[in-house]
Amino acid sequence: MTHSCCERMKVLLILWTALLPVVKVLSESSEPPPPLYPQVVLAEYGINYNKSLNSSLEWVFLYSNKNNSQGARIYVDSEASEDEPLLVVVRQKKGILSWQIPLLVERKNAEPLAFSKTSRTLCSANYYKVGRSYLENEEFITVSISIESQSKIEFNLLVVAETDFYIRPGESRDLVVSPSEPRYYGYNFSNQAENSSVLVKINSTSDTCMTVSIQNPSCPVFDLERNIEFSGYWQTVSQLGGITIPRDAYPNGFFIVLVVKGEDTDCTLEMGSSDRSKSVTISITPNITYKDGVKAATIALAIGLAFCISYVIGVLSHKVRIRRKLQQEAVLDVDVPDPEMLPSPSALEDPGPSQWTSVDDGDSSLDEDDIDILQDALSDKEIIRTRRVLSVSDLARKEPKILRHKSRLYLYYLGTIAVFYALPVVQLMATYQRVIHVTGNQDLCYFNFLCSHPFFGFSDFNHVFSNFGYVLLGLLFIWLTWTREQGDLAFAEKKKSFGIPQHYGLFYAMGTALMMEGVLSACYHVCPNHSNFQFDTSFMYIIAVLCMVKIYQTRHPDINARASVTFGVLALIIFLGMLGVLDGSYYFWIIFTIIHLVVCLVLTAQIYYMGRWRLDRGMFRRIINTFKHDARSGITNIMRPMYGGRLILLVIANFCNVALAVLGNTHRGKDFATFLLTILMSNLLLYTFFYIVMKLCHGERIKNPTVCYIILSFITWGFALYFFIEKSISWALTPAQSRHSNRPCESLLNFFDYHDIWHFLSALAMFFSFMVLLTLDDDLEDTHRSLIPVF
Repeated sequence: MTHSCCERMKVLLILWTALLPVVKVLSESSEPPPPLYPQVVLAEYGINYNKSLNSSLEWVFLYSNKNNSQGARIYVDSEASEDEPLLVVVRQKKGILSWQIPLLVERKNAEPLAFSKTSRTLCSANYYKVGRSYLENEEFITVSISIESQSKIEFNLLVVAETDFYIRPGESRDLVVSPSEPRYYGYNFSNQAENSSVLVKINSTSDTCMTVSIQNPSCPVFDLERNIEFSGYWQTVSQLGGITIPRDAYPNGFFIVLVVKGEDTDCTLEMGSSDRSKSVTISITPNITYKDGVKAATIALAIGLAFCISYVIGVLSHKVRIRRKLQQEAVLDVDVPDPEMLPSPSALEDPGPSQWTSVDDGDSSLDEDDIDILQDALSDKEIIRTRRVLSVSDLARKEPKILRHKSRLYLYYLGTIAVFYALPVVQLMATYQRVIHVTGNQDLCYFNFLCSHPFFGFSDFNHVFSNFGYVLLGLLFIWLTWTREQGDLAFAEKKKSFGIPQHYGLFYAMGTALMMEGVLSACYHVCPNHSNFQFDTSFMYIIAVLCMVKIYQTRHPDINARASVTFGVLALIIFLGMLGVLDGSYYFWIIFTIIHLVVCLVLTAQIYYMGRWRLDRGMFRRIINTFKHDARSGITNIMRPMYGGRLILLVIANFCNVALAVLGNTHRGKDFATFLLTILMSNLLLYTFFYIVMKLCHGERIKNPTVCYIILSFITWGFALYFFIEKSISWALTPAQSRHSNRPCESLLNFFDYHDIWHFLSALAMFFSFMVLLTLDDDLEDTHRSLIPVF
């Protein structure tokens, strides 16, 4: 045991002897750190202090905090290096603020920017969330400046007491901001008891990107790029910005915070220049009061209701006058035959050869010789529908009940689609509205920020509310369709043989689609952006297609597209619209253009041959046989079309579609949904023009009410498109660039803007357009269907 202890002592002695020189060297080389000498200065506001320091010297400046209720502005600049930065620490009783010089501002796609000149606003002690009596004991603001450099570094310090921190209503403030010199100001609602909100407007001539934030009046204030989005409402701004601040969201006032970003990617999608200084003008103006907003909305709704009620009264009074006129004629006209003596409907449906004229006279019936040869001609579709001249009676051979049922299917399908389409949209937009309030991200939605009124839980109530016109006029059109249908039922026997067979189910579907357009447009305007624009256009697609189907079925009652097929095509159109919004690549545009032009050719053949054209393997054989048949009767017959006028109009329509396709591929903008809607609406306009021209060419006339509807539709569409083109937003751009188009509420009670007027006028324009289709063939009410040509 003793021997073991001795051995251990020897080992320790050897180790100590070996390490002793090393310990001695280390002790001699490790000098104690130089002492730190703080220099305390009882500083004064408004005086610039130019000092130098190194690692052994720290400057401490004490500023009296008495009688300073609005805070102070501190300016510090130095030529310190990034490796040995100057450290600035500002201590208050209940808060601390620190940064370094040079101040490094991160950028996404480049090296950080270094700023040697900095300035910050010191939050007033009144805004710290502690007792007022505690803060009244705070005597000094302490500014400590230090560095870890061995060599001396100079710096400049200036602290200025804020005297114009609060912005008054109607006042504008000019200032310069940069990433290292953010600014913020205060606003108090106390003097604006009547106004429910104010508009904070930011103007600048520079495209330099910045962030504007509205925060609660409390300390600390988030006034750096890395934390400004942590509190309140915020948005990116380049040249123009605006935020409407509801009083109930900030009852104690708010701070307006401005910070310039290190690059312009968020505003212009480009890096921008390295000079990040930006001149800005801020103004705060009282917004419309809640009382005035409700008044403006009520007046607009009252005007809409008054129009509908006046229209209903006018229609009812007209019906009463017509009924009295018919009763007087029945009493005075002794030559009127008894209704029982009139020919039976079957006799009228199948007029005899004596009522027909030759084909050369423009009648669509067969000659007597043809009837003798082909007794079943009237039942053979191929023979009937490929005649040179057709009448509506040739294409109206199905039972009215069957046609009525097929027509009503459009309404049933549309109702089902509307419910299943609208409910998720409403839920999604409610979620969007909550996200806006929770995150404060004003870049999420493309509002017209200079004319958006936050009422009833909506951030932009006026653009949501102005869609009521679609709903009201859709209901009015449905009622007008119902009254017309009831009138036709009173003359059911006559309607079997006279006039155009009506598909009232399509008219009901059109009215319902107009109402749903109002609902979904309102949902879109809860948070308008690139992703949900399809909500605003989907039922416009449906309206355009339904109108074209209605025009075609007017003269082709038996050749009606099934509702399931029609809505299947609409589903494909909406799907293409979605792909265009999500993708919009070069290859997508090529594929879409091919589909567009092929569909145009197919529909051209369908209209030209009146439904007796088939796309199958025997198509080319039939074309060759047709050429052979025409060649036997003369070479010139090969090039002479069977329906010349129809061909000319169809060629014009195809030329317009090719022009649209070329225009779309040339520009290939981001707004594919609007381009697709332009194609559909243009084709609807062309088809309506085709129908009216063909109607006039066949010697038919247009009644005065229809002429009035045509004129009114042109006028309202013209003004509506003017206000639509004068856009106040554009989600094809960045949110900051879109705000360049924002415009104030300068029309209609200072509550609505140009886009709201577009809503009102476009609803009227669609209503008048529907009325054109509803009344276009009223001149044929007393014309037998065998005398009504098909085109």
